[in-house]
Amino acid sequence: MDIKPGGLLREGWPSFFGAPRCLDLEKLEAQVAFLGVPFDVATNDRPGSRFAPQAIREASMRYNDLGEGWLDLERGVSILQGVTLADCGDVDIRVKPLEDIYDQITEAVGQILARRAFPVLVGGDHAITFPAVRAFQGHPLWVVSFDAHLDFTDEYLGVRLSHDNEMRRIAELPFVQGVSFIGPRGMVNRRAPYDEALKYGARVITAEELAEKGALALRDLPPMERIYLSIDIDVLDPAVCPGTGYPEPGGLSYYQMRKAIEFVAGLGQIVGLDLMEVNPTYDPSGRTVRTAAYLILHALGLAIPARERAQKRLGKRQKS
Repeated sequence: MDIKPGGLLREGWPSFFGAPRCLDLEKLEAQVAFLGVPFDVATNDRPGSRFAPQAIREASMRYNDLGEGWLDLERGVSILQGVTLADCGDVDIRVKPLEDIYDQITEAVGQILARRAFPVLVGGDHAITFPAVRAFQGHPLWVVSFDAHLDFTDEYLGVRLSHDNEMRRIAELPFVQGVSFIGPRGMVNRRAPYDEALKYGARVITAEELAEKGALALRDLPPMERIYLSIDIDVLDPAVCPGTGYPEPGGLSYYQMRKAIEFVAGLGQIVGLDLMEVNPTYDPSGRTVRTAAYLILHALGLAIPARERAQKRLGKRQKS
């Protein structure tokens, strides 16, 4: 007997937005592939983000796709109608050298890309973004980071791979054309990484700029052909999302965040997405994990139509 929404039974185990599971990436056929990364070994503050993939899975089940996509009431449009999703489980994090774990993440994202699916990574600490971006090797890419922190430190106390270094390592990848930072703030960001980010050519748009100017603060961002979008949940005001390991006073509201994502999506084609640094141990109300699920849906609703249009244009050029 088939189990249908609203029927007698429902599945008793969570998946991202109720998507079917696919634990064999060689058989992946979906357009969007969710990948959990329960990893927080590279954090230098409060651990616990390793529990986020499962917590966000469970929260996202409240927003299960019943086969008709989702209505984005604020924009008055339905999103992701007919788009196939798959939950590919979690990267199998074990006690092993950090470089080996990074290689596993890169390999998993690379297999998703090889199947022509759109990767959505859910972490985990922000260090994960470096091995995820590394999987796009050979294709020019811009990286846009929503984060309260720059994470552009080269080395600190002999450490070059952590959630304080990932954007610096990303900037060193030869196929990365540029890195932009949206939402940094606070007193934790050090002078040297900030100066080095500016010297590299990064555009830094602070949370205060966004609060004062709205989306106009983003007008100097350059056009970008292919964009990897990375969201550290601490870019949001901790009054909105307290469940994170490194909260900073101030930050973006939910609607400021939505508008900023919409602006970035208009600059080019988003080809990959991650959401990091949710820490369920500091989220007793569950509002952080629910907000994270909402932001993932919102970003996908903007990214996938643009991706489909780009693929159709490419197909027409190849035929002509």
